[in-house]
Amino acid sequence: MKKSILLAIVAIFIMIPLASFAKTAISDSELGSVTAQEGVTIEFVNLTLNNVSLTSFAWGDSGGFTGYTGAGWVGLGNVTINGDLVVMNGPMVIDVGTNGTTRVNIALPTISLGGTAGVNVTASIKLDSTSALSGANATAGVLDIQGLKGQITGSLQVYAH
Repeated sequence: MKKSILLAIVAIFIMIPLASFAKTAISDSELGSVTAQEGVTIEFVNLTLNNVSLTSFAWGDSGGFTGYTGAGWVGLGNVTINGDLVVMNGPMVIDVGTNGTTRVNIALPTISLGGTAGVNVTASIKLDSTSALSGANATAGVLDIQGLKGQITGSLQVYAH
């Protein structure tokens, strides 16, 4: 009985045409359209940057200019920022490929500046002899930005040159 089962299995393999085990080569153009699946995906789920605070933001010149040779600074003091500054959602996909040059491609997630409601910024514009603007001897005005919103989309490619 065992011999007859073994003989039947061998007969089945002999009767299967060898063509059923053959592999079919694909053309270069078909192969060129195949994309690799390797890479890294970083998923952002409602990542939010809010409650941002800033004491001062200044630009200056430590050497002054002709007639005014002491250090001088201009900038923003007493800065308040209200609202969601940045909100990120979705995947950031990082992959590497070559087409003449090798590049790292970073497909960005959805990045919203100001979230859905917008961000509000108010600050005093100050002139001072120090970068901290703490002893400001003059206030040049007030900066008031209301409802700032924007969206960043696209991808970033990094490569050597």
